Amino acid sequence: MKRVLITLSALICTLALSAQTLLVADNPQTDAVYRLPLAKGAQVVATSLTPVQLGLGRSNNLVDFCAWELTTTKSGAVFAPRAGVVEEALENRILIRHEDGIYTQLRGLESVSVAQGAKIDKGDEIGTAGKNGNKWSVWMEVFFMRKNEAYGTVAQSGNSELLKQYINPIFTTRNKCKVLLTDGNSYTVKTRTWCWPWE
Repeated sequence: MKRVLITLSALICTLALSAQTLLVADNPQTDAVYRLPLAKGAQVVATSLTPVQLGLGRSNNLVDFCAWELTTTKSGAVFAPRAGVVEEALENRILIRHEDGIYTQLRGLESVSVAQGAKIDKGDEIGTAGKNGNKWSVWMEVFFMRKNEAYGTVAQSGNSELLKQYINPIFTTRNKCKVLLTDGNSYTVKTRTWCWPWE
């Protein structure tokens, strides 16, 4: 039931998001390292999501779609995965724009504790995850906007001037730096978002 409510909420938020102007990223840092947005030391299970679950349907302006549900039993707090500016803060969703033009969107929140326009650092508490029994979860997607080189042509993606390019974010975890999440696997949250050259 909770998943259905989040999906409906995501659809409403997506309609609102499509009405606002997202800036094109000139030089996105696609290999940036993120902090898992839940409590330090928490065991987090990663579950991949589909565009339909986020209320996006089938759209040819979405490139390399990737989104994750992150679930834990340790705490309901949600923390900023990277530094940035809060572009939008709604009842159950936060949109953060990072310095390089990449956006991180966190959905399915129980509450939000930051305001639109606030500057946040990595690890700042920004809200509370949605609660389902004795578990808490947050939905996370990372993307940037880029120009569609095929705009105005007969190419399949030529009907949209801008494309929403998704990134599968790289995370630090307790056991390993620079981790790409795998569907169904469990990870331990580590707050560090930088790696030694040999890691």
